[in-house]
Amino acid sequence: MMIEVRNGEGKSPAAIEAELTEAGLYFLVLDVPPVENGAHWHDFSSIFYVTKGYVRLTVVESGEVLDVQPGCRVSVPERALHAENSATGYSILLGVTRDPATFEEDVNLSPADLPG
Repeated sequence: MMIEVRNGEGKSPAAIEAELTEAGLYFLVLDVPPVENGAHWHDFSSIFYVTKGYVRLTVVESGEVLDVQPGCRVSVPERALHAENSATGYSILLGVTRDPATFEEDVNLSPADLPG
């Protein structure tokens, strides 16, 4: 259950939206303010492309630090324990496996609540 970061291959926003919706994901455009989130997980999988700004993701299990900048494609499996830090904030084109209308106020779940 690893987070994967790779080059987004210079895709246009329209091509990214098509990729994510064709994969059956719910598509969102998000501007994330400066953030420092400690270890957490989500009860959905996501794929996102960074379009602006910078975020540092830490894979808690391995300690691997992933520096993510515009043009990167990030895949985060459901239940992947990670942390994120962005002093400037960042913008993403996001696809998620769960309908965002069902999200609670905070989608960052505590490591203590991670199922075995």
